[in-house]
Amino acid sequence: MKYNPTLHKLSNGVTVILDPMDIETVHVHVTFKTGACDENSHEYGITHFCEHMFCKGSARFPDAKQRKDFIENHGGTTNAVTSLIRLCFFGRIVAENLERLIDVLSEMLQCANFDKEKIEIERGAILDEMRRGLDKPERTMFDFVMKSIYGVYVPNGTLTLGNEETIRSFAREQLLEYASQHMSAKNCVIVISGGISDTDALLALLEKRFAFLPTHEVNQNLKLGYSPKVVHNSTKAKNVKINILFPCLLPDTYENMYAHKCIKRFESFLVREFMENIRQKHGLVYGIRKMAYGYSSDRSDVTGFETETSPENVARVVALMAKTAYRVYTTNPITQTELDRMYNLGRLADAEFLEKSASRCDMLDIFYRAYEKIYDFYGLIEMTKSITPADVIKYSRGFFDGPMSIVTQGADFDGDLKQIWIDNFKE
Repeated sequence: MKYNPTLHKLSNGVTVILDPMDIETVHVHVTFKTGACDENSHEYGITHFCEHMFCKGSARFPDAKQRKDFIENHGGTTNAVTSLIRLCFFGRIVAENLERLIDVLSEMLQCANFDKEKIEIERGAILDEMRRGLDKPERTMFDFVMKSIYGVYVPNGTLTLGNEETIRSFAREQLLEYASQHMSAKNCVIVISGGISDTDALLALLEKRFAFLPTHEVNQNLKLGYSPKVVHNSTKAKNVKINILFPCLLPDTYENMYAHKCIKRFESFLVREFMENIRQKHGLVYGIRKMAYGYSSDRSDVTGFETETSPENVARVVALMAKTAYRVYTTNPITQTELDRMYNLGRLADAEFLEKSASRCDMLDIFYRAYEKIYDFYGLIEMTKSITPADVIKYSRGFFDGPMSIVTQGADFDGDLKQIWIDNFKE
């Protein structure tokens, strides 16, 4: 499968990445570099509320069902998502109807009604979505970590969705004003992956359909201040979620990418050793995975590991993690054979990336927003292949030296986890 995406700029400043593939469908992302990170306390959840309203009716399709029926009748789907750092409208369609999908997405953004009756309907739906979010342990754990170590949180609500007070407060004029301030050609990235037949014609169409976007600057608030914490969120869960986190060693820049790949190899090897010791030999956990927190996985400020276990096993699990981490860190058992195994295993994900337009579209979007460069798939594979055991050791030095956070959620337990880590991270 070929991979040769190209970068373009529309006359008003919109960034366009076109990624032709020899397939019968096309994915389209229209992303704005704004999200919950940009909201003030009286605006919690407003970006997400705006997302809903852009999808609930426009001049051409006054009702969302009309738009849905139209796009489905032409072999396509549309949806939208809001995160801490992006607002994205996307769709997929059979390749011969790509122009129809672009027309629908652009008209949806340019001519959304923000109908007052529909605002009230969506207000109820979003309140229900918020309540469901508060019931999800994974979501509450993420929010609790962000609150504990960064001070970023929504009281009595969830990040991105807001809380009952703010959701009930938004009026039509406030929603429209916020959207106009935070959505511009200057912070818009359009990525199209799939069956593109005529690049020039497609660029001309995009130029015409997205000319309505204003051209003001939009600065995104991505600054976070890390405060190390050992803290527990007591819930009625039977297990305890455990996050052991350390500050990232290097800033997340394009220039540091090789170093970060080496560090990720160290983390992957350590997870493998955790699983062998704590899961396979002792049966104390079901799984252990790498974790990163910040405003996205590519803009993380802390990195580390997450697992969960019963309250009576928490101290033992943390002790075994510390002992295993110390052994790996000090004996440096990572060999070229291990790195080759990781590389060969990664070829499955690489092949899946090449074969799926959704994966390519998403990665091109994420990578450009992070580094303002096209995702160099083959170049980064060669970079990964070139990693040596010596470089993994070199770039992972200091991994455990920064101020550690241990954030837990679930059933209550006994034990000073930080002291347990300190006592066991040694000979």
